[in-house]
Amino acid sequence: MKPLSEEEIVRLLDEMTGAGTSRIKVNVVQNAQTHEMQKAYHHGRCDVGSPWAKGEYWDVLED
Repeated sequence: MKPLSEEEIVRLLDEMTGAGTSRIKVNVVQNAQTHEMQKAYHHGRCDVGSPWAKGEYWDVLED
């Protein structure tokens, strides 16, 4: 599988922002053998996948 061209990446980002996506995180891996796309949704301003967002926070004092 050939890597995505700059034009293809820009087109994907334009489509996402045009559809109303306001936060996009892009990870680039050199020499990747496959293209992978994941979508994650969150409510609020916490980081997607963070311990706080997943309810696995450890630094909150117990009552």
